[in-house]
Amino acid sequence: MNFTALIIKPSKKLLAMTANSDSGRSWVRAAYKALPFKQPLLTAVRAAIRPPESIYRHLHFTGVVTIPIDSSHSFKIRNFGYQVENDLFWAGYGNGFEGTSLRLWARLARSANVILDIGANTGIYALAANAINPAACVYAFEPIARIAERLADNIKLNSYETEVVIAGASAETGTSIIYEPDTEHAYSASLNPDMLGGTAGLLKTQIAVTRIDDFSRSRALARIDLVKIDAEKYEIEVLTGFGDLIARDRPAMLIEILDRTMGLQVAKFFDGLSYQFYEIEEGHGLKLTQTLGASAGNHLLCPSEFLALNSLGAG
Repeated sequence: MNFTALIIKPSKKLLAMTANSDSGRSWVRAAYKALPFKQPLLTAVRAAIRPPESIYRHLHFTGVVTIPIDSSHSFKIRNFGYQVENDLFWAGYGNGFEGTSLRLWARLARSANVILDIGANTGIYALAANAINPAACVYAFEPIARIAERLADNIKLNSYETEVVIAGASAETGTSIIYEPDTEHAYSASLNPDMLGGTAGLLKTQIAVTRIDDFSRSRALARIDLVKIDAEKYEIEVLTGFGDLIARDRPAMLIEILDRTMGLQVAKFFDGLSYQFYEIEEGHGLKLTQTLGASAGNHLLCPSEFLALNSLGAG
């Protein structure tokens, strides 16, 4: 049976219908939802041909999948058909979603003993860190309870000992309000009320927040080696909550910076710490920069003595 003809070609026709009417879009969604055996069928399609992102983003399913990192390491994740998990299924680790960032993260995690994933969502970075370095202590911070449940489920699937921290990182320990779209699953949620300004139907939820230095003391962490921060324009508050830990431990930090204004604030925070800044050009590599946030996306901040970049700059 030609699975590509069965799935890909009809999908093109059906997707064209969606441009014509709301009823067409509803019909396509209903027909695809009713399709049985989607996971084995799409797995066969993937083995035969990798459709372009414009097609595969519509070819989603629910079920547990294994994501290889390299020839020796992999992790399991429950795919609910959300964007990131679906992209990892089709494109593979390090090839689609934040590909260069994920490859770099895997390299950095190999030699890290204590790893913080701040803004973990369903845990791609935390899972990869544990897969690459099972001996590491990994802490995954996810403040939205329903997403933290999915994160915890993914950790359980792999029998990892990653600790799920259902809290946000902030400049103070206590409680705060998080803002998120009123959707089943959120990739953009922030403690910064301006981040999602103008978005209709925002949910506002009171959550626990913690300073990272308070958290570090509560877990008696001797040092922190590697940090990922995805805080949606709340980076300064997160960094402030480290207190003197950055100066003391000098961890490598993968930080999403969305604009020049935030980039200037982050750069100022690191004044005097002798950190180098790199823009991560997804699909290409690392570019030394002094202007954080010139392009929205992930950036690597690391002590000047930390990296031999000729071994980490591949896309």
